[in-house]
Amino acid sequence: MIADQQSWSAKRPLILGYIALAALVLGIGTWSVKTNIAGAIVASGVVEVEANRQVVQHPDGGVIAEILVDDGDTVAAGDILLRFDNKFLRSDLTVVNEQLFEMLARSARLEAERDGADEIEFGEALIIASGSSVVAELMAGQNNLFKARRNSLDREAALLAERKAQIDEQIRGTEAQATALSIQRKLIDEELVDESSLLEKGLSQATTVRGLQREAARIEGLMAELSATVAERR
Repeated sequence: MIADQQSWSAKRPLILGYIALAALVLGIGTWSVKTNIAGAIVASGVVEVEANRQVVQHPDGGVIAEILVDDGDTVAAGDILLRFDNKFLRSDLTVVNEQLFEMLARSARLEAERDGADEIEFGEALIIASGSSVVAELMAGQNNLFKARRNSLDREAALLAERKAQIDEQIRGTEAQATALSIQRKLIDEELVDESSLLEKGLSQATTVRGLQREAARIEGLMAELSATVAERR
């Protein structure tokens, strides 16, 4: 019995196994080379990231100051995930606010100048923000500019009024000259009538009559020149 067990060998089963494996491989290889696939089935699918991860992205971007969650934490709608550093945003907001307040102060000053007001009426937004030194300086600057421009306009108006008074006085003087010339013209006309009558009677000379006529023409020209001067000054 022991002799039979010792004479048994696994060589033959192994050889048979190798032959069967080689036949299987050759058969599948030959089938894959010679067989043609007539068609295929196309189907849509969705590839999901493991654990349904979602991308969280800020629309404008910025510098992250603090992250309040760790990888794998469960969060709900409304939970704060991170905080951005707001130093740059606050700096931009300060610049925009200063520009806005400057335009509001300038608009109030221009409206006061347009309406001829005695002082600037600043809006409620500026009054509320006047506690800020920047806003207070803007309001003070517009007030100073308003007063300076008003003083300049007042001086200009005073100069124009003085110039008008001077022109009015010149007009009155010119009109007085025209009145005097008119009287002279009337006297010359009367004298010319008398001299013409005497000339017809042979009691006067023609040169005298012509001299009076020239003087009348000269006065007429002066009166016309004075009338033009008055019209120009008016």
